[in-house]
Amino acid sequence: MPQALAMAYGLDWETEIRSFWSWYKDAREAIEGAESSSLVRELVAGQEQAIEEAAIKESQPEVARLVLRVAVALVGLHYASNQKLLAALREQGVLQMPVPAPEAP
Repeated sequence: MPQALAMAYGLDWETEIRSFWSWYKDAREAIEGAESSSLVRELVAGQEQAIEEAAIKESQPEVARLVLRVAVALVGLHYASNQKLLAALREQGVLQMPVPAPEAP
């Protein structure tokens, strides 16, 4: 992906870092049961059993929860970046569905 396109659509380093910390904060709040964004709540709710099972298996459950918050933040960052990139590509017409050729009579 050309860097100019990525930067033009907000996928620069600072945006990526801010996105990570935003997802991290929301993941922490969602895992702790506090109010967070709906997308993060859905992600955590869908993975709650796996998160708890992973935390319980660790000798230090709080450390495991920290690692899982980071993991959720990384998944969220990746998701957000892909959505921005897909939107930019759609806007430029790159992701349009091909129009089928008319059938010959």
